[in-house]
Amino acid sequence: MVQFGLLAMPMAIVVMSMKINAFAPSPSSTSRYGSRWKSPLFMGKKKKPSMAERRKRRSRRTPSIKVERPSVLAELPPVDAWEKPAPTEVKPSDPIPAEIDNDSVVDGEADETVAKASSLVESQRKSVDCLTFVRKRVEEYFPIGDAAKALVEKGYFVYDGFLSSGSDEDVAFGNSLVAEMTEESFSMLANDKLERDITRLVDGEYVGGIVGGERYADCPRLTEYVVSLTRHLPPLLNNELVNLQSTMPKLDTTASMGTLRVYDRNTRLGAESLLSAPSSEDAIKRPFGVICGDGEDAETDSRRLTAMLFLSVKDSDANELGGGVTVENEVKYGGVCDRMILLRSDLCSHRQEPWKGNAEDDKASCVTVHFVKETV
Repeated sequence: MVQFGLLAMPMAIVVMSMKINAFAPSPSSTSRYGSRWKSPLFMGKKKKPSMAERRKRRSRRTPSIKVERPSVLAELPPVDAWEKPAPTEVKPSDPIPAEIDNDSVVDGEADETVAKASSLVESQRKSVDCLTFVRKRVEEYFPIGDAAKALVEKGYFVYDGFLSSGSDEDVAFGNSLVAEMTEESFSMLANDKLERDITRLVDGEYVGGIVGGERYADCPRLTEYVVSLTRHLPPLLNNELVNLQSTMPKLDTTASMGTLRVYDRNTRLGAESLLSAPSSEDAIKRPFGVICGDGEDAETDSRRLTAMLFLSVKDSDANELGGGVTVENEVKYGGVCDRMILLRSDLCSHRQEPWKGNAEDDKASCVTVHFVKETV
């Protein structure tokens, strides 16, 4: 058994060798480079050609091609030829940009900031001066006792020179304030800030509210007058009414209604001509009545005291120019400049006279403050 196995092993090797050589190339076949194929069992590692040999082989296979330059490019320089460009010339007409002076820019911005700050400070100063002056007029000059007594007994009170009386300094400041308030009222009319009073269409009157806030810039002095008068007059008047044991309700010290009424002579003349209305004084008289009205509206109306301050040309003739108030069964009080008239809004029957004016004094105005009763 052992001898047979040993004798059989060489025969198996021979058979395997024959199978492998069956797939090998014939000895007569040559490679593309002239070398003969060898048996895979005895094949060695092929040597890699160098870079120089590769270039030689490539040059033999590919013939060289000469590229000629197109004639259209004859006038242009080659891409690898660099010529020094000519310097750019600046024409005399071309503006030469000036250097920016940063210091001057900073100085200009600083000057503008200072100007705005100065304007703001000046505006605040005028506002404080107006508020303070009105408070001083109420607390130091206005006869609060006489006013309270007249309101209880007659229902109205008249006081001249509310802003422009007293010391020379107060008179000068008051006259300046009155003139500024008058100018503001005329400016509001010119800039369409007021509306035509259709209830008095023939009289050429315009009305508007003094509300402050965004509209403060329209009439700063008028707004400050209303604010300061509302803050300082009601407390003093409330104390006097308590001493007189009056049934008049206390006035609110934080709320009021401010209105402006402007009279325009030219508008009145135009309305009279258009409507063929008579211009005699008897024909334009108005009926008497109270501010709160009659009936159910009077019960819900919170207005209890009305302060009317007339603004017109200083030292004008009230009898000639018209305006003012006539109290029923009493006398007429003309619209003298800087005259204040206090009326019981719920009791005093009166009528406001129309403004007539003349060729020189064709406009006038009246600032009205309605004080309301205090709410519990």
